[in-house]
Amino acid sequence: MSTRVLEAARELTGFDAAAVGTGSGVLVVGTDGVGVRTLVDAVRELAPDLETHARALEVGNQPGVALVVVDPSSSVGDEELHLVERVRGTVGTVALVCTKIDAFWEWPRIVRAHRKTLDPFGTMPLFGVSAAASLGGAVEESGVDALVGWIREALEAPAAVRIERARLAAGAGAVEHLLDDTDAGTDTDTSGALDELMSTRRRLVSSRDRGRVDRLAAVRAGLTRARAQSSAELQSRVRGLAALVADAAPGTGAEHQSWLRSRWADLADGIRRDADERIDEVAATSLVGLDPEPSPQEPWPETPLPADGPGNRRRRGGAEDALLVIIGASTGLGVGRLVVAPMASVQTLQWISMPLTLLLGIGVAVWVIRVRRGALDRADRTGRSTERLTVARSALDHQLGLRFAAAETRIAGQIARAHERRARRTSEQVAQIDDEIRRLRSGTANQDVRVRRDRAEAVHRELLARSEQLWADDKDENDPSTNDQAGSGEDGTR
Repeated sequence: MSTRVLEAARELTGFDAAAVGTGSGVLVVGTDGVGVRTLVDAVRELAPDLETHARALEVGNQPGVALVVVDPSSSVGDEELHLVERVRGTVGTVALVCTKIDAFWEWPRIVRAHRKTLDPFGTMPLFGVSAAASLGGAVEESGVDALVGWIREALEAPAAVRIERARLAAGAGAVEHLLDDTDAGTDTDTSGALDELMSTRRRLVSSRDRGRVDRLAAVRAGLTRARAQSSAELQSRVRGLAALVADAAPGTGAEHQSWLRSRWADLADGIRRDADERIDEVAATSLVGLDPEPSPQEPWPETPLPADGPGNRRRRGGAEDALLVIIGASTGLGVGRLVVAPMASVQTLQWISMPLTLLLGIGVAVWVIRVRRGALDRADRTGRSTERLTVARSALDHQLGLRFAAAETRIAGQIARAHERRARRTSEQVAQIDDEIRRLRSGTANQDVRVRRDRAEAVHRELLARSEQLWADDKDENDPSTNDQAGSGEDGTR
């Protein structure tokens, strides 16, 4: 029976209690200051035949009983707990001994607290003793005599019984350690896992659609600002080019047209490039933290200068030209008369004054007419160029509006798709968390732990029942009133 239950304990805990042996010595252990030496002296004085050792045995000696000493003056912790587990795993038959009870009136309450920590299942014997009182002669009041009686009872049993008791006690200690860990860990772990899952779920739900409205507002405001900047820059550059046409443009028709088209192309390329850079800046700011999405931009359409207007055709004569000829002729005759007037006083030069006046008048008239026509041509060419630049600027500004509108649609679409992907991932994560929460609340996660605990409790009960039976049989054998039944053929190791 013991073999079966010990094997079951080994399967549960991994501890092989069958390896525990026994001997005839008494091992007394404890932390510093609890009175281990004093208790050893008291036991030796009362039972000098017992091999009592403090904290360590000689090489080759195996203790049959171990005493773990505590006192009411200090608390117990991991060190004492580790000491109890070590001696229970190596000796098996262990008792807790509280010393110095003569110095502390409240020692029963303190010892109960110590036992709750060191022996929560209450399976080890507990003794309260005063080693100092025993050494002083008050043996009956010291409690050491009861301790010595239990030691003798444990050591005087047959070797097979002592071995079985030690192994059962060691196995029970291992199972109790497993039960204690299960009690401490199951509820706490489940509660902590539920709290963590609920916190994660709240965080995911609250951040599922966070920032979408702010991102869209930032895109709209950023593109509106960039659109205004691009339009203002286009208008300023066109005004500068128009002023340059009036001051530094070539005069001939073909050369003038080529120069104007080249300058306009450079201006339009710069405006487009700056607009794309502004769009990229707004997109980079608005899409930060989102999944990248390739979005190639469409090429800009061409925005050429419109064709030259009526200025390319031959000028038609009219009142303006006639007035220009009259003004030129009158100016020329006046200048000629001013130049020739001094010659009229000279008798010999009077005959050439009239022809010279006409020639000078004609020359000045021709020059005035050419200068005037050149000025009119330049003014006409500048006006036509300005009109062409105005038309081209309007067309490019319209393209800028379309470009920024398309950029807003594209960036808003990226934001929407990114948040939809995030919402799907968040929904999947929330669904998984909900499943895990339901699983934890339903107890499915702890089912294996509960099954193992139930099995451990059953094995623990069997170990304690067998151990109590062995101690009870030994008492019956030592009781004179039951000696008549000793010859019934049953031994104490059944």
